[in-house]
Amino acid sequence: MRSLKLALLATAATAVLSSAAFAADLIIDTPMAPVVDNSFTWDGAYIGAFIQGQTAPTAFGLGVDFGVNAVMDNLLIGGEFEAVALTGPNFSAQFTGKVGGLISDSAIVYIYSGAGSRTPSSWYVPVGVGAEVAVAENVTIKAEAQYNFDLTTSTQNSAAVKVGLNWHF
Repeated sequence: MRSLKLALLATAATAVLSSAAFAADLIIDTPMAPVVDNSFTWDGAYIGAFIQGQTAPTAFGLGVDFGVNAVMDNLLIGGEFEAVALTGPNFSAQFTGKVGGLISDSAIVYIYSGAGSRTPSSWYVPVGVGAEVAVAENVTIKAEAQYNFDLTTSTQNSAAVKVGLNWHF
């Protein structure tokens, strides 16, 4: 009888102690907080405005641009159309393609070239370098330097500097 009492006592002790051990291993599924991606994206279209200073003819002006970018790894490829109203009164419009790279999530550098026109009979080839930095969720500041090779006469070759804002959407 004594061994039966010990067996029952051992069984009861095992049941009590093992339920405490199972309670310690209780798994509670807590929901994870959503992941927020705060990095700036250069992919997509943008529109902007800029101020420009140039030589030959010496003029200052205001311009607008519309473009699109695509990023593959750290390589940036894009195209842009711009129109400028200069003092004088002079006007110009150009289309350029650009290739560049990401310095960080919020900064790029690029080179560009294309074709432009000051009048229906005066064409030039712009070649330039630029940098752009994100300052807000969809807003960037850009700076560019370009040299224009005039296709009608080399006396009309000119240099230009631009500073502006772009809104990416």
